[in-house]
Amino acid sequence: MEHKLPFRERAVELLKTSGPQSLSALAREFQVTVEGARFQMLRLEKEGVVTSNKTVTGRGRPQQLWSLTNAGQSRFPDTHAALTVKLMEIMKETLGEVAVSKVITANGEKGTSKYLEQLVGIDDLEQRIGTFVAIRTREGYMAQFIKDEEGFIFIENHCPIGAAAHANPGICIAEFKTLQTVIGEHVSIKRIEYIVDGGRRCAYRIYSLKKSL
Repeated sequence: MEHKLPFRERAVELLKTSGPQSLSALAREFQVTVEGARFQMLRLEKEGVVTSNKTVTGRGRPQQLWSLTNAGQSRFPDTHAALTVKLMEIMKETLGEVAVSKVITANGEKGTSKYLEQLVGIDDLEQRIGTFVAIRTREGYMAQFIKDEEGFIFIENHCPIGAAAHANPGICIAEFKTLQTVIGEHVSIKRIEYIVDGGRRCAYRIYSLKKSL
């Protein structure tokens, strides 16, 4: 299979979506030699995009794992981050916390309505989640979902509004409410990983409370 993107760009995306990787894993994924993978990762390390740490797993020898630095994370879009945070700070100073909360709530409700319009007629839970994943990916969230014996895990590997969310946790509360409303009332959703708390991504466990929506 021919890859259009260079190794380094694909490696950065893999580290973002799948977390730390060993050289052997990178070599297998991109069908290059381990030495070739090492050469490319050392170039990225020199640029400050990645870093490596040795991790002990089991009784084997320490394994070197590569991960993204803050500079590497910044390669992924954070939609109008600085402006959004600045505007929120000005709103708090001039209008107060209550006004900011109202704006966040109104924005969340508007987004929810938009998603619901795009999901009209989709009642199957897996199809509904898959469609929502596609919508959020187009918006820059690098979304995906996993189906297992317990239900589903909805994942957002990137948060394009991360800076604003760090500045005001109310945004994450509104986002969670949107997810619950959009996926459906007959499901239980629990956050299991959280970027704002230092997680690599935001992930949610979705349990169906009945066989179909």
